Amino acid sequence: ASMLFILPDAFATHIIGGELTYRCLGNDQYEITLIVYRDCETGNPEAIFDDPAVVGIFDSRRNQLQTNLGFLGMILLKSPDIDLVSVGTDCDLGGESVCIERGTYKAIVDLPFLEGGYQLAYQRCCRNTTLFNIIEPTETGATFTTIINDRALLECNSAPEFGEWPPIYICVNEAINYDHSATDPDGDSLVYSLCTPNLGATRSHPIPQPPGSPPYEPVIWKAPYGLDNLLGGDDVLRIDQNGILSGTPNTLGQFLVGICVEEYREGELISTTRRDFEYNVIDCELLAIADFTIDTSVVCADVVDVSIFNAAKGMGGDT
Repeated sequence: ASMLFILPDAFATHIIGGELTYRCLGNDQYEITLIVYRDCETGNPEAIFDDPAVVGIFDSRRNQLQTNLGFLGMILLKSPDIDLVSVGTDCDLGGESVCIERGTYKAIVDLPFLEGGYQLAYQRCCRNTTLFNIIEPTETGATFTTIINDRALLECNSAPEFGEWPPIYICVNEAINYDHSATDPDGDSLVYSLCTPNLGATRSHPIPQPPGSPPYEPVIWKAPYGLDNLLGGDDVLRIDQNGILSGTPNTLGQFLVGICVEEYREGELISTTRRDFEYNVIDCELLAIADFTIDTSVVCADVVDVSIFNAAKGMGGDT
């Protein structure tokens, strides 16, 4: 049977995930943070990060609003802070080159109380063309959003913040046990769920400025995948009340995953934060790399017995 084995050089230069959050500074001022992750193994390292990145601000009637940092309901986020992300993995990649970059944008904007609250959104194309579990990935962009409702505005709420980026590579037929929890600066109750990421821009219109208005359409899962089974296998991917992501993938490939965290105060939903990312399921047993070291402590033309140490990765070392 044929097998797909995804390595980093199989990727093109594309967005692989992101999130949009806010933090209340008081006096109706909010720090808006947009984080975009991209594969930088191929292509121009600066090409994918917009400068400026444009975040749209909408009211509950889906109208764009004037802001102190933008026009036509836009915030212009300039000069992203770009850094390399440590590639977490549950297996040894055998020295393969992996490059994931994170672009972090920040801006402070005035958001006075508004009945119905605000929705913020950033759109970009495109996701990786090799995604297994959505249809037409070549034409599938992303929309990163956050919602700030009336109570959140009145009580100067800040959105929950996710922790570290999940592992990029996971091993087929090996269980996942990843802490995907968030922290909330206000001490509110957090409820986690798998959720469908949003569609965004298209290849023909990759950087909409301004972003389109809500509501945003979800990506379309490719059968047999869906929220009830994002990676394949009987032990399906799931997230518990503590934000622990678990499951056992049994299919090699690249898969899109969405996580939502809802923030409740005294039983009332006041904010929702979304993050989406990609899992790359690989056969870790195929990643053994031959790597031998030779004991050269004695160098002599008459030496015929030499100790050779097997330092192969992925299979253990033997003498």
